[in-house]
Amino acid sequence: MAFNLPILISPHFKELIEQTAAKGDTHAENALKKQVEYSEQEEHILSYESQDPLGSCHYKITSRLIHQYKNRCLLLSTGRCFSNCRFCFRRASPAKSFELISEQELAEVCNYIANNKEIEEILVSGGDILTAKNEEIKQRLSAIRNIRSNLLIRIGTRAPVFAPERFTPELITFLRSIKPLWIIPHINHTAELDAKTTSCLETLTDAGIPMQSQTVLLKGVNDSVQELVKLFNKLTKAGIKPGYLFMTDIVPGTSHFRIPITQAMELYENLRNELSGLSLPVFAVDIPDGGGKFNLLQLSADSMKYKVAKENNWYTFTDKNGKVRRYPIEKE
Repeated sequence: MAFNLPILISPHFKELIEQTAAKGDTHAENALKKQVEYSEQEEHILSYESQDPLGSCHYKITSRLIHQYKNRCLLLSTGRCFSNCRFCFRRASPAKSFELISEQELAEVCNYIANNKEIEEILVSGGDILTAKNEEIKQRLSAIRNIRSNLLIRIGTRAPVFAPERFTPELITFLRSIKPLWIIPHINHTAELDAKTTSCLETLTDAGIPMQSQTVLLKGVNDSVQELVKLFNKLTKAGIKPGYLFMTDIVPGTSHFRIPITQAMELYENLRNELSGLSLPVFAVDIPDGGGKFNLLQLSADSMKYKVAKENNWYTFTDKNGKVRRYPIEKE
């Protein structure tokens, strides 16, 4: 397999696939399977794909801490996940092999944040910190909370979809105790919102824990206006703000998930006609080699941060310092 990403599917997600198959919903079944089951297409590696598509290496403070944006940073808490998503943008990264961050490593991270008053938020990601034991989670997140009482903690997770049982009353009570804290669930398809996941999300909202979702636009999974409208409306009605719809990152072995950017823009324009501002996520691409998040609506407007041009088979993003980065319009 490309870069030896193991097959890992959580018990809940396996059960969800089986239940969906039993209902005869082939489209939904395939949408679930494609996200977690190995495909030979992963062996097709393109010349411009990168093990570090976001260019995190340019902003690394420690092996675990990335500080790319002025007011927020990213903590790579662990490399473990409940399931391995085949489109994962860290599938080829050394971070995928990380164990849970040690207390000593975390102390270095906390010291850096404590001495950098501009940092207002920390995204705890990885991997997924919720794969750890409750006591381990409490120790790590309490250490972060002790940096500053008003530091916003965000937890990026697929636990509501892959392991909704993980949100025990004990864990939810603890998460409430260290607010301000947001849960950022990654949800790609309405078939993921079964009774157990929906109940999990309702329990979190009822507990007063705010959530903003993120979704990756994936060919053969959710690349239709109809599916995305259903998903974002359903999330909004559940009290979850659709935050981002992302283009797939330029990761080795993932080109079969990527939609041509021109086609994706047309899809999003149709979404804008179907959804209210409350239900419409920001449509973004992470510009390769450390360019950061870019709102794709700016492709058709003047950008303050980048000069955007269309050259042959690429979009080029030129920053104020003259550095040029490229994102493919079509795949090879």
